[in-house]
Amino acid sequence: MPIRFLHAADLHLGLRVTRFEENACKRIGEARFEAIQNLREMANTHRVDFVLIAGDVFDDHSISTTISERAFTLFEGKSMPCPVFIIPGNHDPLVPGGVWDREPWTREQPAKKTVVLREANVYRPPDLPIAIFPCPLRNRNSIDDPTAWIANHPRGADDRDFRIGLAHGSLKIMPTLPEDDHLIRIDGADHYGLDYLALGHWHKPLRFRSADGAERTAYSGTHEPMRFPGAGSESSAGWTSFAADGDAERFRDDGRGTAQLVRIDEPGAPPQIETLEIGRLRWAAENRDLTGKSLGEVISEFADRPDRLTTLLRLSLSGVVDPEQHGRIESVLRDIVCSQYCPGSSLHAEAVLIAPDGEDLRTTVGDGVLSRVLGRLQENAQTNDAASRHVAEHALKLLYRIAWEEQPK
Repeated sequence: MPIRFLHAADLHLGLRVTRFEENACKRIGEARFEAIQNLREMANTHRVDFVLIAGDVFDDHSISTTISERAFTLFEGKSMPCPVFIIPGNHDPLVPGGVWDREPWTREQPAKKTVVLREANVYRPPDLPIAIFPCPLRNRNSIDDPTAWIANHPRGADDRDFRIGLAHGSLKIMPTLPEDDHLIRIDGADHYGLDYLALGHWHKPLRFRSADGAERTAYSGTHEPMRFPGAGSESSAGWTSFAADGDAERFRDDGRGTAQLVRIDEPGAPPQIETLEIGRLRWAAENRDLTGKSLGEVISEFADRPDRLTTLLRLSLSGVVDPEQHGRIESVLRDIVCSQYCPGSSLHAEAVLIAPDGEDLRTTVGDGVLSRVLGRLQENAQTNDAASRHVAEHALKLLYRIAWEEQPK
């Protein structure tokens, strides 16, 4: 009998969003709860047997009672169709007086769906043919491999349960990782005889192959993004990792929220893994060079896109345009980005230059080698051949941009 489950991690509820205006900060924070609702819908749609949360449900232990109760309700409510198994991560480790020591997580309930796995012991849920090997963290940083204890529990000859590891830390894929970042052996799934090792801590979805070629180890990625892809921490929600290499590209999300949908047909069979997008917001950083382009087409592109209100857009423009086009950037395109997209979206047009008149162009180019290029292009711009004239006019704008950028600032 096959099993099917969802693997998520790094929810970071209570994340302090700091790099946007107040309305945008609230929207970004709210999206993290809405993404859990999406996770519940995926659990219903795909009829999964259970959900795994591989650490960092909360951003830290100072989160409010309201946030804690709301998270509990989302996991425990009637809309969640299956059990949810959670381990604490390095942002919300098991410490005295921490979030897991407080209501509602200590509340006794007759039919509790949500189970916080607090001990490094084999857990066999009733009515499910699985053995979960949870690796809850008790410190922000540690030099110990949180999965090491699983070696004491090899698969028995008559053991027909699916063996699922659940851990939070850095898979030891390179020698330069910080030693205190809960390093996990890269061959853990093979070494411990696991059918699947569900990991949290790195914020993008990643998969790793075992010796038999099957993908048995995976990071789910964060369920809701917190930065623009390809951008540094200055283009994020303002979140800071407790990991020493938290700013490393491998750790960061890629602008989308994800979870892994996993199906395993029988113990020992290769998992079938599908990465699902469950994030509420999509963070998009885009660049457009307007030189020689139709601004009307650019405006139409961004005005007609679907899902604008759930796209957090950072649009950066460059190039050379005529004065009329430059005015439309401010009067039309900026209004579209700032009013039709998610709060916090922004347009950056500081690098857009207004096409110069002849005297400005000669002054900017100067008397060097570019002046000879300028003269030749100006001659070609007077030709009667429309195609050649268009190329020359475009080249003049490029020449101006190059000369302007090379000027001492």
